[in-house]
Amino acid sequence: MKVVLRNNAIFVQGGSKTLEEPWMEEFFDHHIQNTLFLDNGVLVLNNANSSDQKEDFLETLSERYTKLNELSGSFYSRSLKRCKTAAIRIEVPYRKSETVDVKLYALDHRRVKITLLTPNQWIMRYLKQQLSSLIIDTAASNLLIDVSTPVAKGRLEKTLNRREVLHFELNYLYDDAFMSRLYGNYRGWGYGNDAIDQMIRYHAIFEIPIGSNPNDLKKRYRALAKRYHPDRVQTKGPEIINKYTEKFQLLQEAYDKLQAVS
Repeated sequence: MKVVLRNNAIFVQGGSKTLEEPWMEEFFDHHIQNTLFLDNGVLVLNNANSSDQKEDFLETLSERYTKLNELSGSFYSRSLKRCKTAAIRIEVPYRKSETVDVKLYALDHRRVKITLLTPNQWIMRYLKQQLSSLIIDTAASNLLIDVSTPVAKGRLEKTLNRREVLHFELNYLYDDAFMSRLYGNYRGWGYGNDAIDQMIRYHAIFEIPIGSNPNDLKKRYRALAKRYHPDRVQTKGPEIINKYTEKFQLLQEAYDKLQAVS
């Protein structure tokens, strides 16, 4: 384990099991609403209402770090406590991604049941944090959420568009009637995971929710196509030109597909 104070934040670099230590899990469970889940770690923002729990965490962190590195505990303890209002970023070293299967079942247009077929406490924490305002009921590997409003559906779509958290690869699985139950007017889009993934991904590109007005889609397409047109960067290097070209082609592909089912 390595602890570094940098840019008004506490960086903790640990082994692959760092996040699974009980004192770490207790800290994150308490600060779940202040936690940002990254591809390679977590960032816990400061919460003035949880200062006592944070001081306890910093004390334990100091004890573990100094013991592992045979250092003077008092110096690091004082240093960390002086930074008790700083954000804490815990980075997990790269490891081969593990796939976590997540099943989604739409009971109707208002409720969705989410089940982790591959039990994983950290992915469950991520889903709870992202969907906290929508949760009706929760169990060890299940969430029942209320998506009766367009805003709620948009929140779910945004969550599903992310596929990697903490080196875990999220594999979402949908029943064939998922789209028709949740978005009745999208029966013609197609069935199966690939079609649904494509629908969610294309809407995310334009940053609009599924079921948006076709005119809103057209406005977003025109704005983004203008922003990413390769002609705007013809004087730049090949890397930038290729990046804009790929983005522009993806916009065109997504727009054509969404137009066909709108």
